[in-house]
Amino acid sequence: MAAVGDFIPPDDADFIDEPENPVVFGVEVTPVMIGALLALLGLGGSIYGYMRLVQPVAESNATLRQEITTKEGQLVSQRQQLEDIAKIEAELEAAMQRRRNVYSLFANEETMDTLLLDINQRIEGSNASLSGIRAQVFERGIPPLLVEAQLKKFSPGAKGTITDDSLGEQINGKLKRERYSVQFTGDFAQTQTVLRNLERLEPLLVVSNFTMNSDQPVAETVIGENGLVIAQPKIPITTSFQLDALIPTADADVPPEVAPPPAAEGAEGG
Repeated sequence: MAAVGDFIPPDDADFIDEPENPVVFGVEVTPVMIGALLALLGLGGSIYGYMRLVQPVAESNATLRQEITTKEGQLVSQRQQLEDIAKIEAELEAAMQRRRNVYSLFANEETMDTLLLDINQRIEGSNASLSGIRAQVFERGIPPLLVEAQLKKFSPGAKGTITDDSLGEQINGKLKRERYSVQFTGDFAQTQTVLRNLERLEPLLVVSNFTMNSDQPVAETVIGENGLVIAQPKIPITTSFQLDALIPTADADVPPEVAPPPAAEGAEGG
């Protein structure tokens, strides 16, 4: 008969206290611990991925956005500059057009070439009313005696740039002057017509030393109220004057030079 103290159940292994989970370095790895480790690993991976992948892209995007903002500001500035340039160019063109309009009032080489012809045409034009009288007198076989306007003198004189303050100190060097001595004859009505027509000539002309002298009366042939040819006294007038044509020395299509602004006192002192 065996002793009670010597009996060992065959399934004693079921009673040994062993951990149910894996043990790593003496630490039991439980499911909660594994979940926490996995969470930490995931968080670390996320942070690593953010720092290695997302953050550089985000910084690059921020840089690009800043560059885009800068470029947009530059484009706005350039657009404003272009608008300002267009405005300045329009103002310059308007100023140049006004300059050309003013210069067109003065004489030029072309108008001076035809000045003698223009004046003679104005004088001859004042005789237009005589053609009817002349024709009627000729029909009656009577030689007409009519006072006609005639150009007696057109002599060129001095030419040169104005520097004598005669038109003001500010005009010196900006205008040239071509001077002519003019003389014509005609009755009072013809003289008045010629002078009015001279004012309508295209170039700007300055008249000076103006004189009018009456000559001996002439028995002009005219048609009376009854249709008869009669002699009517008429006094011819001789008109003399000095004619100055003014020509700009500058080109109307070339903008004038602008003097630089004076230096500031502070800049000079520095």
